[in-house]
Amino acid sequence: MIDKQTAHWGFTRMPFGKGLAPSMLHRHSSHTQAVARITWCIGERTLGVITGAGKTVAVRASLSQLDHPRHKVIYLANPAVGLAGIHHAIVTALGGVPRPHRSTLIPQATALLATENNERGRVPVLIIE
Repeated sequence: MIDKQTAHWGFTRMPFGKGLAPSMLHRHSSHTQAVARITWCIGERTLGVITGAGKTVAVRASLSQLDHPRHKVIYLANPAVGLAGIHHAIVTALGGVPRPHRSTLIPQATALLATENNERGRVPVLIIE
């Protein structure tokens, strides 16, 4: 079905989907504002909450502007894993082996985040969707 539609309209590839580059997306004022807020949060190293439609697209556009050698992006698509799951994901993303108990897992995640910033010179950016 999709092949027939792309052939009918003369597309060389599907014009919609997650594979589009951020530069190919339609820019509208709320998208621009969300990208600016996310970029500001990253620059200020602070927490931010973005609500409404287009969050994933705004995050992708913001992350595409980062100096990737200076930032370590930790992306968590499912926040339903809870606090321990978030710390587990942080430890794993930073190359550690998560400790089994929350009382040791949280300090481990904190230490790895500090090491990433202080010793490697990279700013950890945690994205939770």
